Amino acid sequence: MPNEDTIPSTDSANDGSEERPLEEWLQAPDEDERETGTPSTTATCWTMIGDALNESSPTTNASREQLTKRYWPAIFAFIRASGRSVTMAEDLTQGFICDVFLGRDLLSKAEEARGRFRSLLLSSVRNYLADDYRKQTAKRRSPENGPPSSLDANQGLETPDKTGLSPESAFNLRWIDELILRTSEETKAALLANGQGAHWDIFKTRVLDPCLLGATPVPHEELSAKWGLNGLPQVSNFLVTAKRRFARTLLLNVRETLPDDQDPSLELQELFKALGQ
Repeated sequence: MPNEDTIPSTDSANDGSEERPLEEWLQAPDEDERETGTPSTTATCWTMIGDALNESSPTTNASREQLTKRYWPAIFAFIRASGRSVTMAEDLTQGFICDVFLGRDLLSKAEEARGRFRSLLLSSVRNYLADDYRKQTAKRRSPENGPPSSLDANQGLETPDKTGLSPESAFNLRWIDELILRTSEETKAALLANGQGAHWDIFKTRVLDPCLLGATPVPHEELSAKWGLNGLPQVSNFLVTAKRRFARTLLLNVRETLPDDQDPSLELQELFKALGQ
């Protein structure tokens, strides 16, 4: 069966870019796609950070909760892959969120520097675990009551989950998962708002579900009949429109965590490279 990712569009304005696969749009979009496109339907990372730091804002708590929800999975994944048990990883994640992410000056540093938020968060979690290890080691050396514990006990540590990922790779994988999920939700909302339900359904059943869930792509013929389209060419055109929307939205979501002068496509390339993709 032909793959619509490599089928040219029948659009008379086709410039050949429709033949590129989705991953190329994500890493090197056309110039017009860099500057245009609908902004994220949710508050950007920097907007939420600024609001979370503003004690007088009526939405401070909501912004803090949203930031916590957004970045919890990546933080937990790093800690879990470091060898902590599930219970300890949950406790340490909660501690990091309360003591560092929200309780100290991490958000202030991020707001002031406007640097790469992913790198700042990753290094902060790494340092937090190093501090925790030193504290736990000190306690085992000099307990308040009783003889010292064995320094080889590794209390609370166990073999990480069977993925075998390094802490950094686990963090990056969950970071990408959150980006893809959020981008998918925003793409769906934008397409449906434009009356493009067929575009979303075709993109979801031909690209997203096969990539994320391992589902079998729905045949072109079935989608054409379902939506009353003019065969493969029109199905391909609808898919191209949805892929472009998804790519633009993803780059916007990546850009919001970077300095203004950094190309978001480079950040995506670094993430994919770190994951061995």
